[in-house]
Amino acid sequence: MTDPYIIDVDQTNINDVLQKSMQTPVLLNFYSTMSEPSNMLSPVLVTIADDYQGKFILARVDSDAMPEIAQQLGVRATPALKLVIKGQLAGELEGAQQDAGVRQLLEPHIGVADASGQEDPFIGQIQRAVSMGALDEAIASLESAITEQPKVMAYQALYADVLMDAKRIDDAATVIKNMGDDALVPKAKARLFFVQLLEGVESAEHYQAQIQADGGGSESRYYLGAYLVISGQEETALNLLLSVMMNDREYKEDGARLALLSAFDFMGKDNPLTSKYRRKLFALLH
Repeated sequence: MTDPYIIDVDQTNINDVLQKSMQTPVLLNFYSTMSEPSNMLSPVLVTIADDYQGKFILARVDSDAMPEIAQQLGVRATPALKLVIKGQLAGELEGAQQDAGVRQLLEPHIGVADASGQEDPFIGQIQRAVSMGALDEAIASLESAITEQPKVMAYQALYADVLMDAKRIDDAATVIKNMGDDALVPKAKARLFFVQLLEGVESAEHYQAQIQADGGGSESRYYLGAYLVISGQEETALNLLLSVMMNDREYKEDGARLALLSAFDFMGKDNPLTSKYRRKLFALLH
């Protein structure tokens, strides 16, 4: 049976996989069964993933079967590795690789928090449980921890995140409301904004197809932008929302501007894209 931290990626789950990178690093492995270097690298990656036991997710993409995903993420040849952390490309390798080379890609990112002593082991455990789909167990553990340590806002914020993952949107909203004005609240509120916005709408693939077919209108660009914000494809998302704002300020009563502001909160002020696109927004408004 495949380990829960090893995922085969296709068009139905690519957005979910990228979203997982907000909590657990994702190593995308683009391979071809016709490529000998790909076939040699595959067992190496499985061994490394087993060694790390869920500290990163190995997401395998068959580039021959899923050329759209490979093209979207800029893959030119196989094998190709792309390490995605919190929606951002943190490193990549192309061509044949040895065990040591892959570990050198991973270690600076996966080992830093542990080495500094700053990571809460409990948060790491919850993140790994979520990455493996054990949402009920994660929620139960967080509820126990919050009962014992109600002032630890990091637990509250993570609790809200996991509730949203579990589609318990109203419960997540209540948790965020009870957090007051803690520094973690803007990001939590921003994710809640997008999750609520996307309730009951068409899939990301539907809007992507409309844009590919005829350029798409405001609705397609607005909703695909929202999907891509929370799946970690941030710059593409921001450009889509900015295009709606430039061409249709009346759509949802300037809804694209509000979505951009929420995206900035979700990404955080330390993200270089936040300052870059805040400047673009300012220039457009003035």
